[in-house]
Amino acid sequence: MGKAILLAVTVIVVGASVMLLQSSTNRLQADTRQAARQEEALAREIARSAYNLIVSRARQIEAETPDIELADLVALVNGTAGKLTGQLNGGSYEAWIYPIGASSYGAVAIGRYGDASHQIGNHRVLRNVLEVDQPSQVKVTFLESMAGYCSAIYIQRYVPKNNNGMGNNPGQCDPSNPAHGSSCETQEDIELRGNGRYVALEPEMIFPPGHNRDSLSVQPTDFILNPGERVNFILAVDKNCSLEGRWDVPAKKGNKYYDYLRDALVETTDDFAQMQEGSYLMIQAHPTKPNTWRLAFEDLDFEGEFMGHEKLMDVKRYGYGDMIWKVRNGSSWGERNGQYSYGGQGWQELDGQGYFKLKDLYKVDGKIVPDFSDQVIEVEFIPVPTS
Repeated sequence: MGKAILLAVTVIVVGASVMLLQSSTNRLQADTRQAARQEEALAREIARSAYNLIVSRARQIEAETPDIELADLVALVNGTAGKLTGQLNGGSYEAWIYPIGASSYGAVAIGRYGDASHQIGNHRVLRNVLEVDQPSQVKVTFLESMAGYCSAIYIQRYVPKNNNGMGNNPGQCDPSNPAHGSSCETQEDIELRGNGRYVALEPEMIFPPGHNRDSLSVQPTDFILNPGERVNFILAVDKNCSLEGRWDVPAKKGNKYYDYLRDALVETTDDFAQMQEGSYLMIQAHPTKPNTWRLAFEDLDFEGEFMGHEKLMDVKRYGYGDMIWKVRNGSSWGERNGQYSYGGQGWQELDGQGYFKLKDLYKVDGKIVPDFSDQVIEVEFIPVPTS
């Protein structure tokens, strides 16, 4: 009897100890997971702060020196160490910018806290391109249009909401503002169909679907940009050329006419004032002519390609290389060490106009490659004489 009681007590004590140990282990694991989540959250916040810091520094230098070359901007922002580093909120960060093509730069920030790290990266247009500070006409010329697909070109106007008194007269609006048109919508109506600073008007076709149009120019006399306005261009791809020559086709998202649309510039998620270069476009300012840019579109679709976005970004940043997509190893590849690449060493050749020299590649070893030479236009803003 006494042995049975002793055994029962022993079993109870052992069971309680096991349960206590299991409870302690579960609590420890939960505390560890909670601590890890907190470290990840802090690392993410540090990365965001560092990202904002590096971008703000770049914007300040651009504002103080509007004509600064991209390479000089990168050097000034990153400093002699090649990146900014520091301590923040009990953790650390490093951030830097890097050139992408001719007119944009990328910003990267890494935040660290404890064992956690978080990286943020994005690419932005270097300057507020395709925007005017005086009334201007728009002239668009095809430099290259020898692609197999047919494509239309649309121009889209972005109008500031404070233009011509919009929003300044409670309960009223100014019909002379092109964002209103004749309807004179209320400010609330306008807020529903546009960003807080600009209204995007309906795209207007300036070249109907087609190809093989080298040297063809348009200069719509009724399309006058006012100071503070900006424009976007849209490439609408018609792969089968079933719409060739038609002027009556709209460029709408989710349209049933074109195979796909490619915006030259797209909105950033955090700051509309800093529109960024679209994935399928490479934009470059003319080296000597003011208010003139080349827009080089890639009309092939890389959405379903293995690392399609990375292929587009690699060519835009580094040039063509051998156009064989493979892992590159060795110190000569710098920050791409161990990453996929076409192997370009940067845009080094120029064409007769001073732009980066493009090549018509289409396929290499049976695989499509981005060459950005399919539909290439030059955009020029021509000031309108004041009366």
